[in-house]
Amino acid sequence: MPRALFAILLVGLLVLAGCVQEPPPASPFNGQEFDNGMYAPLFTLESMDGELWSLEEQRGKTVVMAFIYTRCYETCPVISAAINHAKTKLTSEENLSVVWVSITIDPYHDSPSVLQNWTSDRGYDWVHLTGIDSAVNPVLDAYDVDPIHFEDNSSQGYGFSHPQPTYVIDSSGYLRVVWSEVDWPVDLFLEDLRTVLAG
Repeated sequence: MPRALFAILLVGLLVLAGCVQEPPPASPFNGQEFDNGMYAPLFTLESMDGELWSLEEQRGKTVVMAFIYTRCYETCPVISAAINHAKTKLTSEENLSVVWVSITIDPYHDSPSVLQNWTSDRGYDWVHLTGIDSAVNPVLDAYDVDPIHFEDNSSQGYGFSHPQPTYVIDSSGYLRVVWSEVDWPVDLFLEDLRTVLAG
């Protein structure tokens, strides 16, 4: 083969090799990873105990955050049961490093006392948050919850259809992973949570 032709072929192969991109690295998470270094939007709401609860004050701990409302009888109980189950699977040391929190999407109905009674009846021991509409709604917007209000035959005369993301926020305040499914597998979720805890 003439040297000139060989040189042309070699250059062509090198160019092609440069065009072949390396596949992106595999995510360490089972859920959807946040890979852009996004801080979790900060907020302050009212807890079921009537105390102010600030996300910023949780720095130093990993935060698991979900969205529910007490009159939801289909999907929300699944989320709450999964959280309750996940908490029992962590060691005592791991639980000291994790803050679990659920935020109502129905602040009109879910007052602190309603949340207190609701959690007590179910044996849930993690923080549930509420507030006035003007405090809660920006939080729902910031975390892409966006509930859709509809009329129904309940005693309150309304309900909500809404996404139910469960977020894991690391100890530095970064969003790390989100599970968007309602019935996320507890074992896989715990793998993600432990990955975040491990730093």
